Amino acid sequence: MSTETAAEGVLAGLGNTRVWQEAFYQDVHQHPELSHQEHRTASAVSERLRGFGFEVHEGVGGTGVVGKLRNGAGASVLLRADMDALPVKERTGLPYASTATAVDAAGDSVPVMHACGHDVHVTCLLGAAELMAGARDRWHGTLVVLFQPAEELATGRSAWSPTG
Repeated sequence: MSTETAAEGVLAGLGNTRVWQEAFYQDVHQHPELSHQEHRTASAVSERLRGFGFEVHEGVGGTGVVGKLRNGAGASVLLRADMDALPVKERTGLPYASTATAVDAAGDSVPVMHACGHDVHVTCLLGAAELMAGARDRWHGTLVVLFQPAEELATGRSAWSPTG
């Protein structure tokens, strides 16, 4: 008889998840997008979620993405990450540092970087989504993952319902 807990069963897939996470994080970090401009990030998130078996809803709150994974009867749980970056010039010296610029809402060209960790949030939530999808024998219910746009402006909210 196995004494492995449900959490240990879910985390058993972590080695496979880590294989892609560093490159994904560096890519999102190097290609930040301002609020309501998160098209590239949203596309990458949607592609991954579909690959994990999620039902994907795009354009939520503008450029947001919601993934839903139904796994029998049980509670619905919502996990959230923010996707947008800030109009700040990166000076970290990292080999994958952002050199991106974008046109802001005022029409000005500005440097853009992930200065608040939203690149990490996106990567971690995708990792959690993959782990949960790979361990469906360890839980029941519905997992909803929300990749929120425009968190920095607090304008990316939507009336989308996780039970809809």
